[in-house]
Amino acid sequence: MSPDPTRRYERPAPSPVTPAEALAQPSRRRIAEILTGAPAGLTPFEIAEAVGLHHNAVRRHLDVLARAGVVVSEREPAAGRPGRPSRRYRLVAAEGLAEAGHRELVRLLVELIRRTGASERDVEEFGRDEGRLLGHGQRSGAGLVETLAGLGFAPDDVTESAARTRGELDLRLRRCPFADAVLAEGGHLVCALHRGLTLGVLDTTEPDAYLAAFDIRDPTAAGCRVLVRGLPPGGASSDPERAAPPPPTRGS
Repeated sequence: MSPDPTRRYERPAPSPVTPAEALAQPSRRRIAEILTGAPAGLTPFEIAEAVGLHHNAVRRHLDVLARAGVVVSEREPAAGRPGRPSRRYRLVAAEGLAEAGHRELVRLLVELIRRTGASERDVEEFGRDEGRLLGHGQRSGAGLVETLAGLGFAPDDVTESAARTRGELDLRLRRCPFADAVLAEGGHLVCALHRGLTLGVLDTTEPDAYLAAFDIRDPTAAGCRVLVRGLPPGGASSDPERAAPPPPTRGS
């Protein structure tokens, strides 16, 4: 059967990759080292110049690192230049990457929560409180992507230009670092926790925005969707002078 030309097909999700697998390749380790000394991030062309590789090869390496949650990227303003906007890549703090021991701890905590009888709503509200704490001090508009990347979800910004103009942010989480816990009994509580974290980070970094969709997918294949609406037109705010709200206290 011929493809329907009127139907939009979502690209298939790339295969999940762990941080250790991504960094096993020498060129990708070198890129990570370069980004360690560039907290504001670098474009693929800047990275290519630093490591001595063609920018197309660098883009492929960055794609692998992003899928592993090692780097996070954001589009640069077009600034009137022709062609598609470039992306700037930053290294995610190593301590933010979910390792095997972290995943096992999550699995055990989910089992404890399940046995104590906490409801899905209780878990989501707890996650929201914690998300407000995580979001405090994050740059406006970047906090959600950075938090999800730091947790190992490898967020992929697939927002179309028209949607970004309307103030939307459309993410696909290309990796589920807690797949084992999600697949275990009571695993839906992990998703409830992360939904709450998402809401809490938005509460702090983008109080005028709202979570329009949080679509859960099979954790072994990943690809969960996080859709945010109500951002400033043209994308997340980049105003560095916007004051952050005071940090919330636990239990508030």
